[in-house]
Amino acid sequence: MISFDANAPKLGTQDMDQSPDSQVLSDLLNMLELILDQAYLGLVFVDTKGIIRFMNKQYEDLIGVPRKDTYGKHITEYFPDSRLPLVIETRKPEWGWKYDYKGRGTLVVNRIPIIKDNRLIGALTQCIFRDISELKDMAKNLDILQKRVRSYQTQLSDLLTPKYTFKDILGVSDALAHAKEMAQLYAGTESAVLITGETGTGKELFAHSIHNASNRKDGPFVCLNCASIPNELLESELFGYAAGAFTGARNSGKTGKIQMARGGTVFLDEIGELPLVAQAKLLRVLEDKRVDKLGATTPEDVDFRLIAATNQDIKSIADEGSFRKDLYFRLSALNLHLPPLRERKEDILVLLNDFAGNNLRRSVQITDTALAALKTYSWPGNIRELKNVVELACCLIRNHDVIDIDNLPAHIVEFRASSGEQSQHFSSDEARFNLKSKINEDELFLIKKALAECKGNKSAAASKLGISRSSLYNKMTRYSISA
Repeated sequence: MISFDANAPKLGTQDMDQSPDSQVLSDLLNMLELILDQAYLGLVFVDTKGIIRFMNKQYEDLIGVPRKDTYGKHITEYFPDSRLPLVIETRKPEWGWKYDYKGRGTLVVNRIPIIKDNRLIGALTQCIFRDISELKDMAKNLDILQKRVRSYQTQLSDLLTPKYTFKDILGVSDALAHAKEMAQLYAGTESAVLITGETGTGKELFAHSIHNASNRKDGPFVCLNCASIPNELLESELFGYAAGAFTGARNSGKTGKIQMARGGTVFLDEIGELPLVAQAKLLRVLEDKRVDKLGATTPEDVDFRLIAATNQDIKSIADEGSFRKDLYFRLSALNLHLPPLRERKEDILVLLNDFAGNNLRRSVQITDTALAALKTYSWPGNIRELKNVVELACCLIRNHDVIDIDNLPAHIVEFRASSGEQSQHFSSDEARFNLKSKINEDELFLIKKALAECKGNKSAAASKLGISRSSLYNKMTRYSISA
Protein backbone atom coordinates (compact mmCIF):
# COMPACT_ATOMS: atom_id res chain seq x y z
CA MET A 1 0.00 0.00 0.00
CA ILE A 2 1.30 3.48 -0.86
CA SER A 3 1.43 5.84 2.10
CA PHE A 4 2.12 9.56 2.25
CA ASP A 5 4.25 11.20 4.92
CA ALA A 6 2.24 14.23 6.00
CA ASN A 7 5.16 15.57 8.02
CA ALA A 8 7.63 15.56 5.12
CA PRO A 9 8.41 18.96 3.62
CA LYS A 10 6.54 19.59 0.42
CA LEU A 11 8.28 20.48 -2.83
CA GLY A 12 8.23 24.25 -3.28
CA THR A 13 5.13 24.73 -1.14
CA GLN A 14 6.59 26.54 1.81
CA ASP A 15 5.84 30.10 0.61
CA MET A 16 2.73 29.50 -1.44
CA ASP A 17 -0.48 31.40 -0.86
CA GLN A 18 -3.75 29.56 -0.50
CA SER A 19 -5.37 30.60 -3.80
CA PRO A 20 -7.14 27.86 -5.84
CA ASP A 21 -4.37 27.84 -8.43
CA SER A 22 -1.74 27.59 -5.74
CA GLN A 23 -3.65 24.70 -4.17
CA VAL A 24 -3.68 22.83 -7.49
CA LEU A 25 0.06 23.37 -7.87
CA SER A 26 0.65 22.28 -4.29
CA ASP A 27 -1.32 19.09 -4.88
CA LEU A 28 0.70 18.36 -8.03
CA LEU A 29 3.97 18.90 -6.19
CA ASN A 30 2.82 16.66 -3.36
CA MET A 31 1.91 13.97 -5.87
CA LEU A 32 5.32 14.32 -7.55
CA GLU A 33 7.02 13.90 -4.17
CA LEU A 34 4.92 10.83 -3.45
CA ILE A 35 5.92 9.31 -6.78
CA LEU A 36 9.62 10.02 -6.20
CA ASP A 37 9.41 8.44 -2.76
CA GLN A 38 8.16 5.20 -4.31
CA ALA A 39 10.99 5.08 -6.84
CA TYR A 40 13.65 2.44 -6.35
CA LEU A 41 16.30 5.07 -7.12
CA GLY A 42 17.59 7.23 -4.31
CA LEU A 43 17.47 10.91 -5.33
CA VAL A 44 19.17 14.04 -3.97
CA PHE A 45 18.88 17.40 -5.74
CA VAL A 46 21.12 20.39 -4.97
CA ASP A 47 21.12 23.90 -6.41
CA THR A 48 24.08 25.58 -8.13
CA LYS A 49 25.70 26.26 -4.76
CA GLY A 50 25.47 22.67 -3.61
CA ILE A 51 22.58 23.34 -1.22
CA ILE A 52 20.18 20.41 -0.74
CA ARG A 53 16.75 21.30 -2.09
CA PHE A 54 15.17 17.83 -2.29
CA MET A 55 15.82 14.33 -0.98
CA ASN A 56 13.53 11.35 -1.42
CA LYS A 57 12.79 8.71 1.19
CA GLN A 58 15.41 6.29 -0.14
CA TYR A 59 18.22 8.68 0.79
CA GLU A 60 16.51 9.72 4.01
CA ASP A 61 16.54 6.09 5.15
CA LEU A 62 20.17 5.76 4.06
CA ILE A 63 21.57 8.69 6.04
CA GLY A 64 19.23 8.21 9.01
CA VAL A 65 18.36 11.91 9.24
CA PRO A 66 14.92 13.44 8.65
CA ARG A 67 15.14 15.02 5.23
CA LYS A 68 13.46 18.22 6.38
CA ASP A 69 16.59 18.77 8.47
CA THR A 70 18.83 18.53 5.40
CA TYR A 71 17.06 21.12 3.29
CA GLY A 72 19.03 24.36 3.04
CA LYS A 73 22.28 22.69 4.04
CA HIS A 74 25.31 21.94 1.88
CA ILE A 75 25.61 18.44 0.44
CA THR A 76 29.03 17.92 2.04
CA GLU A 77 27.53 18.10 5.55
CA TYR A 78 26.03 14.68 4.96
CA PHE A 79 28.31 13.41 2.22
CA PRO A 80 31.76 14.94 2.98
CA ASP A 81 33.42 13.52 -0.15
CA SER A 82 30.52 14.23 -2.49
CA ARG A 83 31.50 15.00 -6.06
CA LEU A 84 28.35 17.00 -6.81
CA PRO A 85 30.21 20.33 -6.43
CA LEU A 86 32.68 19.14 -9.08
CA VAL A 87 29.84 18.09 -11.38
CA ILE A 88 28.30 21.54 -10.94
CA GLU A 89 31.61 23.14 -11.79
CA THR A 90 32.41 21.01 -14.85
CA ARG A 91 28.82 20.36 -16.01
CA LYS A 92 29.96 16.81 -16.89
CA PRO A 93 27.88 13.85 -15.70
CA GLU A 94 29.39 10.84 -13.94
CA TRP A 95 27.73 7.51 -14.68
CA GLY A 96 27.89 4.33 -12.60
CA TRP A 97 30.40 5.46 -9.98
CA LYS A 98 31.01 3.42 -6.85
CA TYR A 99 30.60 5.34 -3.60
CA ASP A 100 31.45 3.96 -0.14
CA TYR A 101 29.14 5.52 2.43
CA LYS A 102 30.40 5.41 6.02
CA GLY A 103 31.00 1.66 5.99
CA ARG A 104 27.34 0.93 5.26
CA GLY A 105 28.04 -0.52 1.86
CA THR A 106 29.13 0.48 -1.60
CA LEU A 107 26.57 2.44 -3.54
CA VAL A 108 26.43 2.73 -7.32
CA VAL A 109 25.45 6.29 -8.27
CA ASN A 110 24.98 8.62 -11.22
CA ARG A 111 25.75 12.36 -10.81
CA ILE A 112 23.95 14.50 -13.36
CA PRO A 113 24.06 18.27 -13.95
CA ILE A 114 20.56 19.70 -14.52
CA ILE A 115 20.64 22.21 -17.40
CA LYS A 116 17.79 24.08 -19.07
CA ASP A 117 18.23 26.47 -21.97
CA ASN A 118 21.99 26.19 -21.46
CA ARG A 119 21.57 27.47 -17.89
CA LEU A 120 22.70 25.33 -14.97
CA ILE A 121 19.92 24.82 -12.44
CA GLY A 122 21.61 22.35 -10.12
CA ALA A 123 22.74 18.72 -9.93
CA LEU A 124 21.16 15.41 -9.09
CA THR A 125 22.56 12.27 -7.49
CA GLN A 126 20.84 9.01 -8.42
CA CYS A 127 21.58 5.98 -6.27
CA ILE A 128 21.08 3.09 -8.71
CA PHE A 129 22.03 0.33 -6.27
CA ARG A 130 22.13 0.72 -2.49
CA ASP A 131 24.55 -2.20 -2.25
CA ILE A 132 26.99 -3.22 -4.97
CA SER A 133 26.11 -6.85 -4.22
CA GLU A 134 22.75 -6.11 -5.84
CA LEU A 135 24.61 -5.14 -8.99
CA LYS A 136 26.70 -8.29 -8.80
CA ASP A 137 23.59 -10.42 -8.39
CA MET A 138 21.96 -8.67 -11.32
CA ALA A 139 25.11 -9.15 -13.44
CA LYS A 140 25.16 -12.82 -12.49
CA ASN A 141 21.51 -13.26 -13.44
CA LEU A 142 22.09 -11.36 -16.67
CA ASP A 143 25.05 -13.62 -17.47
CA ILE A 144 22.86 -16.69 -16.88
CA LEU A 145 20.18 -15.25 -19.16
CA GLN A 146 22.74 -14.45 -21.84
CA LYS A 147 24.10 -18.00 -21.68
CA ARG A 148 20.58 -19.35 -22.05
CA VAL A 149 19.90 -17.08 -25.00
CA ARG A 150 23.15 -18.16 -26.64
CA SER A 151 22.24 -21.79 -26.01
CA TYR A 152 18.80 -21.29 -27.56
CA GLN A 153 20.32 -19.42 -30.49
CA THR A 154 22.80 -22.26 -31.04
CA GLN A 155 20.04 -24.86 -30.89
CA LEU A 156 17.90 -22.86 -33.30
CA SER A 157 20.88 -22.34 -35.60
CA ASP A 158 21.56 -26.08 -35.54
CA LEU A 159 17.94 -26.76 -36.43
CA LEU A 160 18.01 -24.33 -39.34
CA THR A 161 21.49 -25.11 -40.67
CA PRO A 162 22.14 -27.83 -43.26
CA LYS A 163 24.63 -30.45 -42.08
CA TYR A 164 25.78 -32.06 -45.31
CA THR A 165 27.33 -31.20 -48.65
CA PHE A 166 27.98 -33.25 -51.78
CA LYS A 167 31.36 -34.20 -50.31
CA ASP A 168 29.51 -36.19 -47.65
CA ILE A 169 27.81 -38.37 -50.28
CA LEU A 170 30.24 -41.27 -50.64
CA GLY A 171 30.50 -43.80 -53.44
CA VAL A 172 32.23 -44.63 -56.70
CA SER A 173 29.38 -46.13 -58.72
CA ASP A 174 28.20 -44.63 -61.99
CA ALA A 175 24.62 -44.57 -60.69
CA LEU A 176 25.59 -42.41 -57.72
CA ALA A 177 27.81 -40.17 -59.85
CA HIS A 178 24.87 -39.51 -62.19
CA ALA A 179 22.56 -38.66 -59.27
CA LYS A 180 25.09 -36.22 -57.82
CA GLU A 181 25.61 -34.59 -61.21
CA MET A 182 21.87 -34.03 -61.66
CA ALA A 183 21.52 -32.74 -58.08
CA GLN A 184 24.27 -30.20 -58.63
CA LEU A 185 22.53 -28.98 -61.77
CA TYR A 186 19.23 -28.65 -59.88
CA ALA A 187 20.99 -26.73 -57.10
CA GLY A 188 21.62 -23.87 -59.51
CA THR A 189 17.90 -23.26 -60.08
CA GLU A 190 15.10 -21.82 -57.96
CA SER A 191 12.55 -24.48 -58.95
CA ALA A 192 11.10 -27.06 -56.59
CA VAL A 193 12.91 -30.42 -56.55
CA LEU A 194 11.30 -33.81 -55.95
CA ILE A 195 13.68 -36.48 -54.64
CA THR A 196 12.43 -40.04 -54.98
CA GLY A 197 13.94 -43.31 -53.89
CA GLU A 198 13.54 -46.20 -51.50
CA THR A 199 13.84 -45.70 -47.77
CA GLY A 200 17.41 -45.25 -46.62
CA THR A 201 18.86 -44.17 -49.97
CA GLY A 202 19.99 -40.76 -48.67
CA LYS A 203 17.22 -38.41 -49.77
CA GLU A 204 17.74 -36.03 -46.84
CA LEU A 205 21.50 -36.06 -47.48
CA PHE A 206 20.88 -34.91 -51.05
CA ALA A 207 18.38 -32.26 -49.89
CA HIS A 208 20.96 -30.76 -47.53
CA SER A 209 23.59 -30.83 -50.26
CA ILE A 210 21.35 -29.16 -52.85
CA HIS A 211 20.60 -26.32 -50.42
CA ASN A 212 24.29 -25.93 -49.55
CA ALA A 213 25.20 -25.68 -53.24
CA SER A 214 22.45 -23.18 -54.07
CA ASN A 215 22.26 -19.41 -53.96
CA ARG A 216 20.21 -19.82 -50.77
CA LYS A 217 22.99 -21.55 -48.82
CA ASP A 218 23.23 -18.64 -46.37
CA GLY A 219 19.52 -18.85 -45.62
CA PRO A 220 17.79 -21.25 -43.20
CA PHE A 221 17.20 -24.91 -44.03
CA VAL A 222 13.92 -26.00 -42.43
CA CYS A 223 12.92 -29.68 -42.32
CA LEU A 224 9.48 -31.18 -41.76
CA ASN A 225 8.66 -34.88 -41.90
CA CYS A 226 5.07 -35.04 -43.06
CA ALA A 227 4.69 -38.60 -41.74
CA SER A 228 5.70 -37.74 -38.17
CA ILE A 229 3.00 -35.15 -37.45
CA PRO A 230 -0.76 -35.85 -37.08
CA ASN A 231 -2.80 -34.65 -40.03
CA GLU A 232 -4.79 -32.22 -37.91
CA LEU A 233 -1.57 -30.44 -36.88
CA LEU A 234 0.29 -30.53 -40.19
CA GLU A 235 -1.37 -27.48 -41.67
CA SER A 236 -0.63 -25.25 -38.68
CA GLU A 237 2.93 -26.63 -38.50
CA LEU A 238 3.57 -25.86 -42.15
CA PHE A 239 1.67 -22.59 -42.59
CA GLY A 240 1.41 -21.31 -39.00
CA TYR A 241 -1.59 -19.65 -37.36
CA ALA A 242 -2.62 -16.26 -36.02
CA ALA A 243 -3.25 -15.49 -32.35
CA GLY A 244 -6.58 -16.92 -31.20
CA ALA A 245 -7.08 -18.85 -34.44
CA PHE A 246 -8.64 -21.77 -32.55
CA THR A 247 -9.22 -23.05 -29.04
CA GLY A 248 -5.89 -23.82 -27.42
CA ALA A 249 -3.88 -21.70 -29.86
CA ARG A 250 -0.95 -19.73 -28.49
CA ASN A 251 -1.73 -16.13 -27.63
CA SER A 252 1.22 -15.06 -29.76
CA GLY A 253 0.27 -17.27 -32.70
CA LYS A 254 2.73 -19.61 -34.42
CA THR A 255 5.25 -19.12 -37.20
CA GLY A 256 4.97 -21.84 -39.83
CA LYS A 257 7.90 -23.74 -41.33
CA ILE A 258 7.51 -21.89 -44.62
CA GLN A 259 7.84 -18.52 -42.89
CA MET A 260 10.83 -19.77 -40.89
CA ALA A 261 12.55 -20.61 -44.17
CA ARG A 262 12.42 -17.04 -45.46
CA GLY A 263 15.33 -16.62 -47.88
CA GLY A 264 16.17 -20.33 -47.60
CA THR A 265 14.78 -23.80 -48.24
CA VAL A 266 11.94 -25.93 -46.89
CA PHE A 267 12.56 -29.68 -47.02
CA LEU A 268 9.35 -31.72 -46.84
CA ASP A 269 10.21 -35.36 -46.27
CA GLU A 270 7.56 -38.02 -46.98
CA ILE A 271 5.47 -35.47 -48.87
CA GLY A 272 3.20 -38.29 -50.02
CA GLU A 273 1.74 -38.27 -46.48
CA LEU A 274 0.64 -34.63 -46.77
CA PRO A 275 -3.19 -34.36 -46.47
CA LEU A 276 -5.06 -33.30 -49.61
CA VAL A 277 -6.23 -30.04 -48.02
CA ALA A 278 -2.66 -29.10 -47.14
CA GLN A 279 -1.54 -30.13 -50.64
CA ALA A 280 -3.95 -27.65 -52.20
CA LYS A 281 -2.73 -24.88 -49.90
CA LEU A 282 0.91 -25.75 -50.60
CA LEU A 283 0.30 -25.56 -54.34
CA ARG A 284 -1.20 -22.09 -53.94
CA VAL A 285 1.78 -20.96 -51.86
CA LEU A 286 4.19 -22.28 -54.50
CA GLU A 287 2.32 -20.43 -57.23
CA ASP A 288 1.73 -17.12 -55.42
CA LYS A 289 4.65 -17.05 -52.97
CA ARG A 290 2.16 -15.93 -50.33
CA VAL A 291 0.97 -17.86 -47.30
CA ASP A 292 -2.33 -17.64 -45.45
CA LYS A 293 -1.93 -18.36 -41.75
CA LEU A 294 -4.85 -20.07 -40.08
CA GLY A 295 -7.06 -17.34 -38.64
CA ALA A 296 -5.16 -14.50 -40.36
CA THR A 297 -7.05 -11.86 -42.33
CA THR A 298 -4.33 -11.04 -44.85
CA PRO A 299 -1.76 -13.24 -46.63
CA GLU A 300 1.96 -12.84 -46.02
CA ASP A 301 4.65 -12.76 -48.71
CA VAL A 302 7.20 -15.57 -48.43
CA ASP A 303 10.47 -16.25 -50.19
CA PHE A 304 11.55 -19.87 -50.05
CA ARG A 305 12.51 -22.85 -52.17
CA LEU A 306 10.88 -26.26 -51.79
CA ILE A 307 12.67 -29.60 -51.83
CA ALA A 308 10.38 -32.57 -51.33
CA ALA A 309 11.12 -36.25 -50.92
CA THR A 310 9.17 -39.49 -50.89
CA ASN A 311 9.79 -43.22 -50.96
CA GLN A 312 6.41 -43.82 -52.59
CA ASP A 313 5.58 -44.06 -56.27
CA ILE A 314 4.18 -40.57 -56.30
CA LYS A 315 2.77 -40.87 -59.81
CA SER A 316 0.80 -43.98 -58.88
CA ILE A 317 -0.75 -42.44 -55.79
CA ALA A 318 -1.56 -39.34 -57.85
CA ASP A 319 -3.37 -41.58 -60.36
CA GLU A 320 -5.22 -43.20 -57.47
CA GLY A 321 -6.34 -39.79 -56.19
CA SER A 322 -4.36 -39.86 -52.94
CA PHE A 323 -2.07 -37.09 -54.19
CA ARG A 324 -3.06 -34.03 -56.19
CA LYS A 325 -1.98 -34.34 -59.81
CA ASP A 326 -1.49 -30.60 -60.19
CA LEU A 327 0.92 -30.61 -57.25
CA TYR A 328 2.66 -33.68 -58.65
CA PHE A 329 3.16 -31.96 -62.02
CA ARG A 330 4.44 -28.85 -60.18
CA LEU A 331 7.00 -30.89 -58.25
CA SER A 332 8.07 -33.47 -60.80
CA ALA A 333 9.61 -31.00 -63.26
CA LEU A 334 12.93 -31.53 -61.46
CA ASN A 335 12.77 -35.14 -60.33
CA LEU A 336 15.90 -36.65 -58.79
CA HIS A 337 15.74 -40.44 -58.42
CA LEU A 338 18.25 -42.04 -56.07
CA PRO A 339 19.38 -45.59 -56.92
CA PRO A 340 18.98 -48.31 -54.28
CA LEU A 341 22.09 -49.85 -52.76
CA ARG A 342 21.60 -53.13 -54.62
CA GLU A 343 22.17 -51.20 -57.87
CA ARG A 344 25.39 -49.62 -56.62
CA LYS A 345 27.10 -52.49 -54.80
CA GLU A 346 30.55 -51.18 -55.67
CA ASP A 347 29.82 -48.45 -53.11
CA ILE A 348 29.36 -50.93 -50.24
CA LEU A 349 33.06 -51.15 -49.38
CA VAL A 350 33.45 -47.34 -49.47
CA LEU A 351 30.48 -46.86 -47.15
CA LEU A 352 31.58 -49.70 -44.88
CA ASN A 353 35.02 -48.15 -44.38
CA ASP A 354 33.46 -44.79 -43.54
CA PHE A 355 30.92 -46.21 -41.09
CA ALA A 356 33.51 -48.45 -39.41
CA GLY A 357 35.97 -45.57 -39.13
CA ASN A 358 33.32 -43.43 -37.43
CA ASN A 359 32.55 -46.21 -34.95
CA LEU A 360 36.02 -47.50 -34.11
CA ARG A 361 38.14 -44.43 -34.97
CA ARG A 362 40.47 -46.71 -36.90
CA SER A 363 40.56 -48.55 -40.20
CA VAL A 364 39.32 -52.12 -40.43
CA GLN A 365 39.46 -54.91 -42.96
CA ILE A 366 36.77 -57.27 -44.18
CA THR A 367 37.21 -60.81 -45.41
CA ASP A 368 36.31 -61.66 -48.97
CA THR A 369 33.59 -64.00 -47.70
CA ALA A 370 31.95 -61.29 -45.60
CA LEU A 371 32.18 -58.71 -48.42
CA ALA A 372 30.66 -61.21 -50.85
CA ALA A 373 27.76 -61.73 -48.44
CA LEU A 374 27.19 -57.97 -48.20
CA LYS A 375 27.25 -57.62 -51.99
CA THR A 376 24.86 -60.54 -52.45
CA TYR A 377 22.29 -59.20 -49.99
CA SER A 378 19.33 -57.24 -51.42
CA TRP A 379 19.45 -54.33 -48.89
CA PRO A 380 15.77 -53.41 -48.56
CA GLY A 381 16.79 -50.78 -45.99
CA ASN A 382 19.60 -49.50 -48.24
CA ILE A 383 22.37 -47.31 -46.76
CA ARG A 384 20.60 -46.92 -43.43
CA GLU A 385 20.48 -50.69 -43.04
CA LEU A 386 24.13 -51.04 -44.06
CA LYS A 387 25.10 -48.52 -41.41
CA ASN A 388 23.29 -50.54 -38.75
CA VAL A 389 24.97 -53.75 -39.93
CA VAL A 390 28.41 -52.13 -39.75
CA GLU A 391 27.69 -50.79 -36.25
CA LEU A 392 26.82 -54.33 -35.13
CA ALA A 393 29.97 -55.75 -36.72
CA CYS A 394 32.11 -53.09 -35.04
CA CYS A 395 30.70 -54.08 -31.65
CA LEU A 396 31.63 -57.72 -32.29
CA ILE A 397 35.21 -56.96 -33.43
CA ARG A 398 35.97 -54.13 -31.04
CA ASN A 399 39.30 -55.69 -30.10
CA HIS A 400 40.14 -56.83 -33.62
CA ASP A 401 40.52 -55.24 -37.04
CA VAL A 402 38.83 -57.77 -39.34
CA ILE A 403 35.12 -58.13 -40.08
CA ASP A 404 34.32 -61.74 -40.90
CA ILE A 405 31.09 -63.34 -42.00
CA ASP A 406 30.42 -64.42 -38.41
CA ASN A 407 30.21 -60.76 -37.46
CA LEU A 408 27.29 -60.18 -39.82
CA PRO A 409 23.60 -60.60 -38.95
CA ALA A 410 22.24 -64.10 -39.50
CA HIS A 411 19.66 -62.99 -42.09
CA ILE A 412 22.43 -61.66 -44.36
CA VAL A 413 24.43 -64.88 -44.06
CA GLU A 414 21.31 -66.96 -44.66
CA PHE A 415 20.34 -64.83 -47.65
CA ARG A 416 23.72 -65.53 -49.22
CA ALA A 417 23.42 -69.23 -48.54
CA SER A 418 19.96 -69.41 -50.09
CA SER A 419 20.66 -67.08 -53.00
CA GLY A 420 21.50 -68.31 -56.47
CA GLU A 421 23.74 -65.26 -56.94
CA GLN A 422 26.79 -66.22 -54.89
CA SER A 423 29.11 -64.66 -57.45
CA GLN A 424 28.63 -62.76 -60.67
CA HIS A 425 31.88 -64.20 -61.95
CA PHE A 426 30.28 -67.60 -62.71
CA SER A 427 27.55 -68.27 -65.20
CA SER A 428 26.27 -71.73 -64.20
CA ASP A 429 24.55 -72.91 -61.02
CA GLU A 430 26.90 -75.90 -60.89
CA ALA A 431 29.99 -73.68 -60.85
CA ARG A 432 28.54 -71.59 -58.05
CA PHE A 433 27.66 -74.68 -56.04
CA ASN A 434 31.12 -76.17 -56.52
CA LEU A 435 32.78 -72.93 -55.40
CA LYS A 436 30.68 -72.81 -52.24
CA SER A 437 31.44 -76.44 -51.47
CA LYS A 438 35.13 -75.90 -52.03
CA ILE A 439 35.19 -72.91 -49.68
CA ASN A 440 33.32 -74.83 -46.98
CA GLU A 441 35.52 -77.91 -47.38
CA ASP A 442 38.72 -75.90 -47.13
CA GLU A 443 37.46 -74.00 -44.11
CA LEU A 444 36.39 -77.21 -42.37
CA PHE A 445 39.76 -78.86 -43.08
CA LEU A 446 41.75 -75.90 -41.77
CA ILE A 447 39.71 -75.64 -38.58
CA LYS A 448 40.08 -79.34 -37.78
CA LYS A 449 43.80 -79.23 -38.58
CA ALA A 450 44.36 -76.21 -36.34
CA LEU A 451 42.43 -77.77 -33.46
CA ALA A 452 44.43 -81.01 -33.83
CA GLU A 453 47.78 -79.24 -33.89
CA CYS A 454 46.81 -77.16 -30.86
CA LYS A 455 45.48 -80.24 -29.03
CA GLY A 456 41.98 -78.78 -28.71
CA ASN A 457 43.08 -75.39 -27.36
CA LYS A 458 40.53 -73.11 -28.99
CA SER A 459 42.32 -69.84 -28.19
CA ALA A 460 45.53 -71.13 -29.75
CA ALA A 461 43.63 -72.56 -32.75
CA ALA A 462 41.81 -69.26 -33.32
CA SER A 463 45.12 -67.40 -33.18
CA LYS A 464 46.65 -69.87 -35.64
CA LEU A 465 43.70 -69.41 -38.03
CA GLY A 466 43.87 -65.61 -37.70
CA ILE A 467 40.29 -65.26 -36.42
CA SER A 468 38.72 -64.39 -33.09
CA ARG A 469 37.78 -67.07 -30.59
CA SER A 470 34.08 -66.19 -30.97
CA SER A 471 34.37 -66.64 -34.74
CA LEU A 472 35.95 -70.06 -34.18
CA TYR A 473 33.09 -71.11 -31.90
CA ASN A 474 30.54 -69.99 -34.52
CA LYS A 475 32.30 -71.93 -37.26
CA MET A 476 32.59 -75.05 -35.07
CA THR A 477 28.84 -74.84 -34.44
CA ARG A 478 28.11 -74.38 -38.15
CA TYR A 479 30.23 -77.38 -39.17
CA SER A 480 29.20 -79.49 -36.13
CA ILE A 481 32.80 -79.82 -34.96
CA SER A 482 32.98 -81.22 -31.44
CA ALA A 483 35.54 -79.90 -28.99
